[in-house]
Amino acid sequence: MPGPDVIVIGGSAGGIGALRGIFQTLNDIRDRVAVVVLHRAPQYGGLAPVLQGFTAIPISEPSTSPSPCPSGEVTLGPAGYHLLVGNDRRRSTRPQTPIEQYDTGPDVRAHLTLDGPVLCSRPSLDVLFASAAQLANSVTAVLLSCASEDGADGCALVKAAGGRVVLQDPATCEAALAVNAAMRKVEPDHVGDPQGIGRWLSGRG
Repeated sequence: MPGPDVIVIGGSAGGIGALRGIFQTLNDIRDRVAVVVLHRAPQYGGLAPVLQGFTAIPISEPSTSPSPCPSGEVTLGPAGYHLLVGNDRRRSTRPQTPIEQYDTGPDVRAHLTLDGPVLCSRPSLDVLFASAAQLANSVTAVLLSCASEDGADGCALVKAAGGRVVLQDPATCEAALAVNAAMRKVEPDHVGDPQGIGRWLSGRG
């Protein structure tokens, strides 16, 4: 089933600086879906305008659930919510049955939940990555600086499902707990500093 490639990015302490570096070299995602989650408490809103100052790529937070994740844009997880991604559901064109049928489509949408924190965090990187591992689309998980091991298990799930894993070089992380844990679980497809990750995602690595 054709559909846009999906990039899921997660981080925590040091994540904003890392995203700035990525956006400096990631100039065009017109044919891809990008979803970003950073650890932050409900009272810490207003991140989208900050990140928008780093890039011309449109960045927005979903205000409803489910909400489409458009190609060529960055969907940012709102503060205080888990963000999961899933494929859209379309009314089936198969012969009618007494119960209406739906098929999985290629487009991606975001779902927000108030389920309990994971590793003391909501939003959780593992929750986003684990949901991305179930997409029908090609998936790349990018794990950035983080002061817990959140995201490492999610990277393993993406890799096991046939996706790619990109890790920030621990030497460039403000907090390297997550990427070090991920390195113990998977063989990453790329390890680099934030600008190098942006180049790699742009096909210029």
